[in-house]
Amino acid sequence: MFYVGSGASSVDGQQIEPCLIDPRLPVAWKRPDLAGSTMGYWPSYDRLDKRARAAYLRWLMEGRRSGSAYIGYVFLFFYGLERRLLIDHGAGLDHPEVAMLVDEIEGLLGVYGDNRSFSGYAGSLLEFVEALRSVNADLQPVLWDPDHGSWEVPAAVRIGVGKLVAEGARLPAEWALSYLRYHPEVYLRTAAVRCLSEFDELFVMRYRSRFGDGIKVRKPAKTLEFVYRPASGGFVGSATRKVKDIPDITSVVGPLNKLKDLAEECTDELDSYSRLLGRRPAEAGTAAAIALLPDDLLAGHGGPVFEGMRSWTMQMLAGKVSVVVPLDEVVREWSPGRTEKLAKRDAVSLASLLGKIGVGIEPDVRFGASTPKPGSDAVLFPLPEEAAAAPSPEYTAAMSLVHLTAVVAAADGLISPAEQQHLAAHAEQVLGLDAAERVRLEAHLEFLATGKLGMAGTKRRVEALPAEERAAVGRFLIDVAAADGVVSPEEISTLTKVFGHLSLDEADVYRQVHALGTGETGPVTVRKAQPATRWAVPEPVADAPQPAAVVLDPAKVKARLAETARVTALLTDIFAEDDDPATAPPPGRDTEASAPEPLGDGPAVALRIDGLDSAHSALAAALTGRQEWNRSDIEELAHSLGLPLLEGAFDVINEAAIDACGEPLVEGDDPVGLNAYALEELL
Repeated sequence: MFYVGSGASSVDGQQIEPCLIDPRLPVAWKRPDLAGSTMGYWPSYDRLDKRARAAYLRWLMEGRRSGSAYIGYVFLFFYGLERRLLIDHGAGLDHPEVAMLVDEIEGLLGVYGDNRSFSGYAGSLLEFVEALRSVNADLQPVLWDPDHGSWEVPAAVRIGVGKLVAEGARLPAEWALSYLRYHPEVYLRTAAVRCLSEFDELFVMRYRSRFGDGIKVRKPAKTLEFVYRPASGGFVGSATRKVKDIPDITSVVGPLNKLKDLAEECTDELDSYSRLLGRRPAEAGTAAAIALLPDDLLAGHGGPVFEGMRSWTMQMLAGKVSVVVPLDEVVREWSPGRTEKLAKRDAVSLASLLGKIGVGIEPDVRFGASTPKPGSDAVLFPLPEEAAAAPSPEYTAAMSLVHLTAVVAAADGLISPAEQQHLAAHAEQVLGLDAAERVRLEAHLEFLATGKLGMAGTKRRVEALPAEERAAVGRFLIDVAAADGVVSPEEISTLTKVFGHLSLDEADVYRQVHALGTGETGPVTVRKAQPATRWAVPEPVADAPQPAAVVLDPAKVKARLAETARVTALLTDIFAEDDDPATAPPPGRDTEASAPEPLGDGPAVALRIDGLDSAHSALAAALTGRQEWNRSDIEELAHSLGLPLLEGAFDVINEAAIDACGEPLVEGDDPVGLNAYALEELL
């Protein structure tokens, strides 16, 4: 693969061909210049020192793969390959020898590719040859090569896309992805790189969904042109080949912008999944990771965890409106072999994965429930389409309402169908819940009926309410207890206890229940009685049944429900969890040192920072206890608040801080520091 002879001129005709080995010239075989110390920058065999000729010829004889060879000798040989491909075969790259020459260049790159100069020239020559050979080839979309380092769109992509545009065809999804991946003006964020196969699959899905058969690209006037600047000094300028019948798509901006916008959306969808794998790569393929995948990718990337969970839940429901199952059984299907109890982030992951299958679960910590405990029951139910993964304010109020009132309704040992129906109907009507929220609320009621209901943790919040609002809550609880037309002795007993809990007069329970039964609402005008005997008092019957409950008029009970819209808002605060994560210090920290200080007269849990939702507000508030934190402590705290991706939470909080004062709140990686000025401005 080298030229030998004498007198052959270079391509530019100005000198002897640099790569030509002239056997007439002297060679110092005994003193080869292996280090290339006598070589110039633009080597030519006829101008080499005789010691350099010896080293070069020895390198050729030894097979051209000595890794210790001086790179100038590699270039001198490469000059001959350039001439052979560009001049001798320039018009006929389908010649059988071309493949052999390409293989040789690739072999040289494998040994000497670490030299950036040689790697650049050799790689560019291969791309140039491949481009010319591809013009008439049947091309397929080019898969992304992570090692691709060129700023140029590969010729195969430019030709493939250009041919489609020339034919007036639409741009298929796979070609659009190739063009997006390789375009130098496209910067894909971490999720598209770390989750390469997931991104590509999602992009193709979203592209077809949005553009159908593809984007129709206007044919640009500019046509393809391929240029290679040879390394050999025997050439003048560049080697250029124009392809007049294929347009150059790289000159069109509109389609690229559409692809970039779509890529940004796909990256956003994969961001949570990518962040989890970035911080905990060992969790790839686990239920926690699968739960973060976009729904469309579950079939292809969910694996046995997803398929097993879907099969099991479908079998359990089997057309039912809902089903009560042991929580431990659900956990076993979600994470086989698991023995430890659920943490809050685990409960979030479980509910998220079930939601992607189209199944809801109660209790669901994402909707305000406490983390379920081993040995308890759970309710599974089919989720309506487009069901939200987070509660609306209306649903939060409704859930608190039915939870508190269920304490009273269940006092006689069960929640009757009439009471369940009333609670759900009231919430739907007064709070305007959508279809999915109504289904979830009914499932939550069913869950409440499976266990022992209590009032623990509400007294402190009750005492903070004005007397008028506590009285309104009490009236509503009586109305709910009377919803089925009967107030049992057990319900009377529970109402009495609740009234005491509300710091209300317990005797009011009897008065208000009696008023519902008789219609009496207070003193009435009477006239002086006229003594007259009308009937004799009958003898008592020994076995006559004693009334066990107060029987009420449902119509009168219904009339009392008009004021309850205001009560629902009160119940949201009353029924908040005492162990709210917003005030819980991270494990291993001293409570006094870690807990956030309350602002003003309210508890820290009520803090809401402008620009942040409740979870991010709670995280920012919890961090105020100290100026520096261990990252692991913050991660646990964030998980407890339903924020599994700490970096994302920091980004949200810092954006709010920058909007407020121009500086971020959170600084550093580990330990994490707080900007005192930004903290003051935020709070």
